Amino acid sequence: MRLIEKINDLKVIEHRIALFFLGQAGICLKTSDNKLIVIDAYLSDAVERLFGFKRMIPSILEAEELDADLYISTHAHADHLDPDSLPVVVKNKKTFFIGSPDCEELYLQQNLTKERYKILKEGEEWEIQGVRLKAIFADHGDLAPEAGGILVEIEGIKIYHTGDTSFCPDRIKSSLNTNVDIMIAPINGQYGNMNGEEAAALASIIQPKIVIASHYWMFLQHVCEDGKGDPTTFLKEAATLPQEIKPMVMAPGDHLVFPEEEIMF
Repeated sequence: MRLIEKINDLKVIEHRIALFFLGQAGICLKTSDNKLIVIDAYLSDAVERLFGFKRMIPSILEAEELDADLYISTHAHADHLDPDSLPVVVKNKKTFFIGSPDCEELYLQQNLTKERYKILKEGEEWEIQGVRLKAIFADHGDLAPEAGGILVEIEGIKIYHTGDTSFCPDRIKSSLNTNVDIMIAPINGQYGNMNGEEAAALASIIQPKIVIASHYWMFLQHVCEDGKGDPTTFLKEAATLPQEIKPMVMAPGDHLVFPEEEIMF
């Protein structure tokens, strides 16, 4: 069964959320009223076309298949705001776009009007279609100075996607200023990102109920030479976290339902 069929077929009951892992930093959230919220989906070969970084994990979802209500990008890098998928996603008139300030140029290139997108700067909060959003501090260095994280709240469930960021626990915790249920964090340890050890350390400070590793194995150039960018390092470090925090490494296409905290295949 194709991933899009799994997404469409899954029934989410009230006060639950389904999270599908798309690979790299991409996730798709499905709500009890069948909204699809897509964050940082990388579905094409744009990074190879632009920079020569070959995709090592095949895409499990086509841009044409997406019927997203909200399409969120934490910054404008091609593996987070996919320039080859964007023209396809834009054709769906119901899709609304939310991004960091550096995403606006790409939105305008696709002739998106102000009625179809929202730029969120660090600390700004906004609500749309019953979904509450807050832009969270991130430090991706000079590579993307306007990059951020995003806090998504749906039916009282809070999902924090760090975006691409280095280890800045005090700034991140202050920016969040709330408890979270699920945290998604990079572990590649390259290009201004945390490694697995640092992602586990951030989880110990933020105290999510679930911490999910992201940003690994997609590109050979993202492999951390010291080994700390490997999921096994993340899991080893996360094993020392309190029992209340569940660390997870998901394969593309895996999903969980929260608060059941159960992986479904």
